[in-house]
Amino acid sequence: MENEKRMVMVRNRNVGSTGYTLDNGFHRQFEHNEVKKIPLEELQQLSYAPGGEYILKNLLVIDDKSALEYLNMTVEPEYFYSDEDIKKILIDGSLDQLEDTLNFAPEGVIESLKRFAVELEIPDVRKRDMISAKTGFNITSAINVNHVLAEGVDEEPKPEAPKRKASPITASTTPERKAAAPASKYKVVG
Repeated sequence: MENEKRMVMVRNRNVGSTGYTLDNGFHRQFEHNEVKKIPLEELQQLSYAPGGEYILKNLLVIDDKSALEYLNMTVEPEYFYSDEDIKKILIDGSLDQLEDTLNFAPEGVIESLKRFAVELEIPDVRKRDMISAKTGFNITSAINVNHVLAEGVDEEPKPEAPKRKASPITASTTPERKAAAPASKYKVVG
């Protein structure tokens, strides 16, 4: 009973917000990277709720191994990867480390990995290709799209002002000519 009252730090690793509603109607919402202290009992109730185990394994991070044991959750080392760990794998890690991450990491880590690969514009084409092959998300194309969007935002084409092609007609300073009265058919006799 004492274990259930214990508070546990929980972080949302999901790129977006993550929320859940328990059977008793209690609702909790996390924003991206938000950390909250949650009673272990609440996490246990979540683990029994529909979709709860998925949320705990893929979207939230419980950085307490004894709490994970209490919840009967077996996780791979990649479960604990922080954003900095993911960036390190992308930039300095080996291809084997990246492949293990892609094979064993929870969904939240994979989503962060894809996002950071684009943001960091990872230079290793082999890593880009591996991520694309494993996830179906083309890193190189996403980087190219970002470049096109960035160029379009910085340099919006401005419409050119119209240019004259001929000189305008000016008002004449000579007096206006009047047309002669039309000649009459009849001769005036007087």
